[in-house]
Amino acid sequence: MSDVYITDEHTKIIPNIDYSATYGHQKHVPVNDFSLEDLPVCYQHAEMFDLIRSLADLTVKIEVKGVGKRRKHYWSAAQRTCVVKDLGEGEVMFGSGKVDDVFFRTEKDGQCPCDECLICPKKEWGEIRILTSAQLLYDEEDAKHFSCTLFYDDDQQIDVRYIRGHRVAVRNVERDLLMFMCSTCDLDLIRKLEGMLDRFEACWENAFDKYVHTVQWDSERLVVIVSHPYGGKKHVSLGKKSYGFEVKPSKGINYDTPTYQGSAGTFVLIPDFDVKDDIVPKTC
Repeated sequence: MSDVYITDEHTKIIPNIDYSATYGHQKHVPVNDFSLEDLPVCYQHAEMFDLIRSLADLTVKIEVKGVGKRRKHYWSAAQRTCVVKDLGEGEVMFGSGKVDDVFFRTEKDGQCPCDECLICPKKEWGEIRILTSAQLLYDEEDAKHFSCTLFYDDDQQIDVRYIRGHRVAVRNVERDLLMFMCSTCDLDLIRKLEGMLDRFEACWENAFDKYVHTVQWDSERLVVIVSHPYGGKKHVSLGKKSYGFEVKPSKGINYDTPTYQGSAGTFVLIPDFDVKDDIVPKTC
């Protein structure tokens, strides 16, 4: 089942869902309520908590508005078995994603395509690469209709920032992977995200050093995602890898981590520090 969320853009976005309806080891909590006690006992340390929070900092809400009958979204395990569904005018689709990288640009690289620079071009600007699910995109033109909300951590939305997509960088339907570029002339935002990316990498290294010799992932099977369910504020979900599924490089893993509509495209955090064979990073 696809975890995209489609609704009329003029209706209430977030339905009344009981997020507490999870089982045993599963957790699904607002990001600002997430605490060490939510983690399995063997992971109740600053290293794992900081890693998850650093991932949350980079998690974004993605919004795609319908642009007529031409616009369709699809989800498929392979391009040859593509399933499509209409997304018409007046409809909006929500997913999640992660800031994957940032790039500083100058006028030598061309004009910044953001709305502000269309009126008054800046000499320096930047691009933000977003990692998400291929099911959010119909064709190359759709990237221009993507809108990303950053730092949507609470209902007050005091710190939120908005960026718009303008081109596709990578698309692989078989692996359910999409990278698209957003543009901005706000260099302070680019620097802030660059610092957050550095922190995520440092937190991963700290967690690796902490757990590589102390926790067997095949025993704990922890799987973490951070997403924007139903286009709402950020939530952290904890679950486990499901048994009885053979890991394949093109498919990743199955897991029981709670997901809801609007979670499509979220980065799947697999802290398999002691596993020698890499599992291909995937989106939800």
